[in-house]
Amino acid sequence: MIGRLAALRTLPAPLAILAGMTFISSLGISMMLPLLPLYGLALGATPVQLGLMTSAFAIANAVSQFGTGFLNDRFGPRRFIAAGIATYSAANALIAAAPSASALIAFRAIAGFGAGANLVSARLYISYVADRARLSFANSIISAASSAGNVAGPAIGGLLAAAFTLRAPFLAVAATSALAFVAALLLPRPGIADSHETARSEGGAFIDRPVLVLLVSNFLISTAFGGWITSYAPYATERLGWTTFEVGILFTLFAIGDITLGPWIGRFADRTGRKRIAVAAGVPVALFGIALVAGFPRPALYATAYLAGAGLTAFFSSWFALLTLAVPAVRRGRVFGVVSAIGNVGTVAGALGAAAIWQNVDLGLALLLASMTALAASLTLSLLPGEREPAGNTLAPASL
Repeated sequence: MIGRLAALRTLPAPLAILAGMTFISSLGISMMLPLLPLYGLALGATPVQLGLMTSAFAIANAVSQFGTGFLNDRFGPRRFIAAGIATYSAANALIAAAPSASALIAFRAIAGFGAGANLVSARLYISYVADRARLSFANSIISAASSAGNVAGPAIGGLLAAAFTLRAPFLAVAATSALAFVAALLLPRPGIADSHETARSEGGAFIDRPVLVLLVSNFLISTAFGGWITSYAPYATERLGWTTFEVGILFTLFAIGDITLGPWIGRFADRTGRKRIAVAAGVPVALFGIALVAGFPRPALYATAYLAGAGLTAFFSSWFALLTLAVPAVRRGRVFGVVSAIGNVGTVAGALGAAAIWQNVDLGLALLLASMTALAASLTLSLLPGEREPAGNTLAPASL
């Protein structure tokens, strides 16, 4: 325990600020995310429109990540973090006033554009300021900060929706995102590497085997997310008879698993091997979906949700570390952007696929297939070669 606390005390200042703004932002986002399908239904959305709502966000997210990735290599990620959060905040204010399901889909697309810019820029920023020997730990800290916001967010969102209307949580998202924007302006500028490193790291393929494997894995986990976010809340309310508050409780348990186990699993991955931890991480994630569809008792569902939250953190913290080490810093922004953008196409496929299976076959099957796809995402990483560090990995753009 003492060693764990010491690891937290040595967290660099840029990561500490980024963790703080992530917490503020996630507090708001988690208020509305479990309720988003229900909000769409309240506006008269069909199952297909619910899929389009998620897909519009994902497509805009992918376009934004693709473009922002290239711009990050030229201008640095710091300014795009702030711009992305500001766009996301404004979009959620519009969502709160959406008059129809069609308008909701459009506003979610705007939110996706801002979220995409922030996502790829924030992870790229981490790759420049974190110690390479602690990359999984650094990414898991950001994830834990996000989940700390997620602990209170779903319950607050459910209470806001019950006390006012389903629009209230989206207004709260706009407000908390605005606070995160202010925190983003305080991010310090990382150090500047010698330009000699630029010349040394220009060579090599843009996308080689490790990056391709990571891209496929990210595509699959995004597909799982698209299917899961489309089917989970409707399944819990329609099949299990849960209230909106109970829907949020499971999100809270995911977050608690992330906070209590995630950083230490990330630290363990840095010491013992990120690849093996990422491969194993999909098992508890898939188990949660199986338990939900199989109708496990509440205590078992709560336990699997807790473990699934830790598993997701283990997967993503290791995945980002592996991608950072696979790509020279001089082209890391564009590779991050391309990999994330292509991976987000999986969210579209997952959302539309789940909506089609829900409408034509069975809602429970859609949820179960989403869980199995998450397992496939982690198993794909077994195809990675041994971890390596390319030349120029310490480089940061001069305009950061």
